[in-house]
Amino acid sequence: MIQSGDISPEDSLDLQFSSFPFWKRFRTMKTSLPVHDVPPFQADRVALRPLQLQNIHTHFRWNNDPELNRLDSEVPYEEESFGAFKTRFEQMCDTPSPSHRNFEIHARDDEQLIGVAFATNISAHNRHARIGVTIGDRDYWGRGYGRTSMELLLAFCFDALELHRVSAEVFEYHTAWRDLVEGMGFRREGVLREHLWRDGQYWDKEVYGLLKTTFQASALEVDPRPLAGMEE
Repeated sequence: MIQSGDISPEDSLDLQFSSFPFWKRFRTMKTSLPVHDVPPFQADRVALRPLQLQNIHTHFRWNNDPELNRLDSEVPYEEESFGAFKTRFEQMCDTPSPSHRNFEIHARDDEQLIGVAFATNISAHNRHARIGVTIGDRDYWGRGYGRTSMELLLAFCFDALELHRVSAEVFEYHTAWRDLVEGMGFRREGVLREHLWRDGQYWDKEVYGLLKTTFQASALEVDPRPLAGMEE
């Protein structure tokens, strides 16, 4: 699910990101995109793109999917009206927080929007963030798109943002997500016992971490060129 970051008019992008080498490079890039946006990234099978307002109905459908909510959110499922979601989604598209990034995941073979990815709680000083990936389109479940999207998101965090570490949260019952993060080299760093009330019982929430030094970026070739339709 897409994540809403804290948005404040007083946020200073230069103060937040002045220590990031990528920020200095990006400020000098000739682009029509706002300086707080991040160019899209792509690999062989998927592309990460900024949220697009034209895709709001797909995001709204996923937002109101009880099963996706169960897998990705601590907040009990409650259907949200389209009007309320539209206001929130437009704000995320138009005024993103400097400490938060939401991406759409697109399958490159058919350009289908298949899910979302995020990096939140981005700390420029400590160089860490919390990340997550959701494949919302069930036709793409079990086909390796989650892992490929995760690899690309990690490449963005470690190579573009030059973070030192990232963390991921795993609900006890979400075994597929646990298998994915452990398969990517994350280490379990802690357990919040009986943290989540769901399905009539309490469940643990596990915290995993991955350091840049253990991430094998060479396993993924990221194409830095702009995607079709994103050129100046």
